[in-house]
Amino acid sequence: MSNPESLDVVIVGGGFAGVTAARKLSEDPRINVTLISLSECFEYHASLYRSATGRSKLEVAVPLYEIFEGTEVQIVIDKVTKIDEKKKVLTTGAMKKFKYDKLVLAAGTVTDYFGIKGLPEFSYGIKTIDEAIRLKNHLHAELTTGHKPDLNYVVVGAGPSGTELAGELVSYLTKLRKSHKINKPFQVDLIEAAPRILPALPERFSRSVEKRLSKLGVNIYPSTAVKGESADSLQLPQGSIDTHTVIWTAGMSNAPLFADHPKLFKLGKGKKVDVDSHLKAGKNIWVAGDSANSSKTGWAQTAVYDGSYIAGNIIRELDGERASDYSPKDPIGAIPVGPNWCAVNIHGQQFYGYLGWVIRRWSDFKLFRSVMPFGLAIRSWLMGNVVEETCSVCRSRQ
Repeated sequence: MSNPESLDVVIVGGGFAGVTAARKLSEDPRINVTLISLSECFEYHASLYRSATGRSKLEVAVPLYEIFEGTEVQIVIDKVTKIDEKKKVLTTGAMKKFKYDKLVLAAGTVTDYFGIKGLPEFSYGIKTIDEAIRLKNHLHAELTTGHKPDLNYVVVGAGPSGTELAGELVSYLTKLRKSHKINKPFQVDLIEAAPRILPALPERFSRSVEKRLSKLGVNIYPSTAVKGESADSLQLPQGSIDTHTVIWTAGMSNAPLFADHPKLFKLGKGKKVDVDSHLKAGKNIWVAGDSANSSKTGWAQTAVYDGSYIAGNIIRELDGERASDYSPKDPIGAIPVGPNWCAVNIHGQQFYGYLGWVIRRWSDFKLFRSVMPFGLAIRSWLMGNVVEETCSVCRSRQ
């Protein structure tokens, strides 16, 4: 039961920004927090590629009820479909209504196929844990169903997710095919529309990662735009690749909630929401994480900062204090490429190899710790070292 003198804060999105904001706000007894999420689990997207290549799904999917155990946070598994700014009311797909005094929107991104024919029907993804497990099951089934196994496994998009997956696929498929006694050679292809892989990171860094991928046996195709996909091949500007396994990591778009409210939100670059210097999109509405058109958006570290920053300013408003300025730190770029090897960019300093891998794993733990209790963070982090040889499907959480 809500305290009539308290503040009702509704947070949309169960990712880094939303969970961080909810945890911090829940510490203030004057604030009632409702978290609305599409999934029952917090999903650590930075390591989803590992679940697709044999690691435990418990590393990347942590139930929200465990994260908020012992708090008064109300968790709602539903999709927000309507925002009434005047009445300060949200409506969900289940036609439930939630009144708010303050609203934090951290809805994240969705896959965008850019209208390319065949990709929605035939490609695989690693955007969610369910997609990662579906890909893992396919990799197993593709070697056991009796038809000729793939000779080409194609990753489209050489941003962090695609690059990490391509590097891990080589060793995982080698082990998998050996266990199934399949000795035919195969190759992993990495396709990128930009002139180089990891185009958002420094060129020297990108070249070092490219060299590592090539050493692992990954074929890299820069400046190559996908034209379409069928059940048996991927069409390129010149020719095609015969394959049943195309993993699409190239396109992300803002959650459709924002485009569905054009009078409420102004969309900028990449369809992200334009916000003011305090991440506000309206008088009582904040936008956080990947949804916001802000500096350094698109990184988990930024999302954590956003969630904490917004929660702090809501508490300051409640106390009658001035809002603090928004100043996120430069995120650390850490790109694992194959087992126990990682490229790391920290404020212009670069580290490679096993040292980079240690830095990445430490960064993983810090991110876990930022959104969950210490014991749960340790458990989730350690599960990254656990190999799951089975390919049972993750239970549905919808």
